[in-house]
Amino acid sequence: MKKRSDTKMRLLVSLAVTFALCICGGGSVFAQQPAGEGDAAPVERGPATVTIYSTNDIHGVVEEDAEEGVIGLPKIAGIAASTENAILLDGGDATQGASFATVDNGAHVIDVMNAAGYRAMAAGNHEFDYGEEALLANAQKAQFPILSANTRKDGAPLLDCHTVVEAGGYRIGIVGLTTTATATSTNPEKLGGVSFENVIETAKAEINELSGSVDAIVLLTHLGDNPLATGVTSEELIEGLSPEEAEKVAAVIDGHSHTIEENVCGGIPIVQAGTRNTALGVVTLRFDGKGGLKARGEVWDYEKAASFALTEYGQAVESVVSAVYDGCAAQIKPVLSQEIARANAPVWGGYIYYDYAEPRIVETTMGDLVADAFRYYGEIFAKKNALPIPVIGVENGGGISATLPYGAITRGDILNAFNHGNTVDVIRVYPSQIYTALELGLSMTGQDESGRLLSEKPSGSFLQVSGISYAYDPAGEKGNKVTAVVLDDGTLLSRDDKETQLLVVTNNYVTTFEGFNSTMKFGELGGEDVIVMDYILHLTNDGKDALTIDRPAGRILIANDRSPEMYDVVIPIRTPDGGSYDFSGTEFEISVDNGAPQKVVCAADGLHLTVSKGAHTFYLTQSADDVPVYMNNYSGSGTVTTADGYYHLYFTVDPSGIK
Repeated sequence: MKKRSDTKMRLLVSLAVTFALCICGGGSVFAQQPAGEGDAAPVERGPATVTIYSTNDIHGVVEEDAEEGVIGLPKIAGIAASTENAILLDGGDATQGASFATVDNGAHVIDVMNAAGYRAMAAGNHEFDYGEEALLANAQKAQFPILSANTRKDGAPLLDCHTVVEAGGYRIGIVGLTTTATATSTNPEKLGGVSFENVIETAKAEINELSGSVDAIVLLTHLGDNPLATGVTSEELIEGLSPEEAEKVAAVIDGHSHTIEENVCGGIPIVQAGTRNTALGVVTLRFDGKGGLKARGEVWDYEKAASFALTEYGQAVESVVSAVYDGCAAQIKPVLSQEIARANAPVWGGYIYYDYAEPRIVETTMGDLVADAFRYYGEIFAKKNALPIPVIGVENGGGISATLPYGAITRGDILNAFNHGNTVDVIRVYPSQIYTALELGLSMTGQDESGRLLSEKPSGSFLQVSGISYAYDPAGEKGNKVTAVVLDDGTLLSRDDKETQLLVVTNNYVTTFEGFNSTMKFGELGGEDVIVMDYILHLTNDGKDALTIDRPAGRILIANDRSPEMYDVVIPIRTPDGGSYDFSGTEFEISVDNGAPQKVVCAADGLHLTVSKGAHTFYLTQSADDVPVYMNNYSGSGTVTTADGYYHLYFTVDPSGIK
C-alpha cells in the first residue's frame, strides 16, 4: 500500500511540475537541497553508495539525438532520478556552442539544467564567452552553484568556490576549478578585470578549508588532459597535492579537453565524458559507515545510457525535462528573428547550386568575412600576449553552412551559417604546415576545358583564408597542387620552411587537419558564431552602417587557369508561383556586383549578359522578392543548371507589375 501511495504521489508531483515548467524559467523538485556548510553531519550513518553522474562540455546540446549518439539531458535527468542517492554535476562549457545556447547567452541551457536537478557546475572557459555580466546572470538564474575557486575579480572570488551536498546521509564537498588558460582562450574584450589564479594552490586551500566538515571531497574541474591547451591538467593537479591533501580527495570530475577520461592517478579516479552529451560520467562512492570510502569512475557511452531502465519516477522526470526544453525552444524562435545588421549584398556561403556547398570549392565572400574575423581577433590576441608573429585567419568550407541574406541579417542567420558549435583556436604553425593543410582541401580538384572546376566530392577541408593568398594548379598532382603561398606583406612562404613562426586562427575542427594537428595551441577566442557576429557588429558600427562585401577578395588564385577572361550567362525569369511567362522583349534594369545599372532586353530563355570570370551577384530592379542571383563559371553555379528550388539562380518577377 505504501509503494502505491508513493508512486501516486510522485506522479501527482510530476504532473504539477510539468504544468509549472511547461514554459522556461522553472526549477526542479527532483534534486535534494544542498546541505548548508554549517549543518552538523548525521550522528548515525550506515553503509551507503552515492552515485555521481556527470556531464561536461555539452556546448548547448541538450536534446537527445540517437542518430548522432547524443544522450540528452532529459534522459540523464531520468537516470539520476532513477538512482538512489544520486548527484548530478557538470564539468563546464555547457552554455556555449549550439544555437540553443548562444541565442540567449546560455540562459535556456540553465533552465533545462535547473529542471534536470543539477547540484553544481564548474565554470568552463566558454562560460566567459558572453562576458562577465552574462556569466553572473546565468549564475544567478541557476538553482545550483556555478563554481570556480580560482577565478578572481578585484582580488575576491567572482563565483562560489565550493558547495556541500548531502546524499545517503553523507556530506560531500564539491570544489570548482577553471583552467588558467581561460585568460588567453577567451576573447580578451569579454574578460575585463577577471583573473585566473594558480589551480594547484587554490585546490590546496579549498581542501584544507573543507577538511573536517565533510565526508568526502570531489574536485569538479575544467582542466582536461592536454598539456598544450591548459595551464595544468587534471593529473598534474593531483600530482601537485601533498599525500595528506590527496588522501582527502575522493574523485576528480573533469572537462575541457573533450576526451574520454577513465583514469586513476594516485589512487584517485578521474572522469571526463567527451563532449556534446555523447557520454555520461559515473563516479561511485561507497561509504562503509566506519569512516572508510572507496571510489570508482567510469564513462558510459550512448548505448549504455540509452538502455538504462528508468523507474516510473525517472520516466516522469524525463518527461518534465523534455517539456521544459520544448518550452525553451519555442521561446527562442522570436529571438532568432532579431536583426543585428543589414547587408547591401548577400554574403555567399553554403549551398547555392546542385549538391555541394560553394565554399567547398571556390573562394566566397562569406569565406573572406569569416577568415577576416578570425584574423582581426587573432591580432588583438597576439598584441595582448606580446606575440610579434604574422596572423593568418583560416576557415574550412565545410564550416560554412549558409548564406547571409541581402538586407536584414538576423541572429538566426548567423546561427544557421555556423551551426557546428565550433570554437575558435589560436595555434602556432610553420609555412610547411600551411602547405600541408591547404593541400588537404585541394585533393579532389581538377578543371575541364571550359574552366569549370571539377570535384566529384568537394572537400569540406577546402580553406578560405585571410592574411595570406595562395595559388594552386587544379591539374597538379595530389599533395603538390599549391604553387605559392604569400603573406599580405608580399613575403613568399616556402613549402620546406619549418622555422618561421606564424599564428593561425581557425575553428577547433580545422586544428585536427593534417599539418595543423601537431601544433602548439596558444588559446581560444570564443564560439565561432559569436566571433563572426561580433565582427559584423564591428564592421557595421553596431548595425548602424551596411555590411558591404560585393565580390571575393581574390585570395585564392588558379595557376594555369583554363577559364576564359569573360563568360556568358543566362538568367531565367520565373513568376512568383513558379510558372512560366514570356518576358521576351521586356527591358529590365540589371546591376552587377552593385555596379551602375544597365538595361537588358529579355530573350525567350532569360536575360543574357557577359561578365568577367569568377563569382558575380546580379540584382534586378523589377524582382518581386528582391532575391539576387549568384553565378560563377568556376563552380558552375548558374551556368550548368537552373534546377528548381535553387532560388539564387533565377529572378522572380510578377508579370502584372511590368509595364
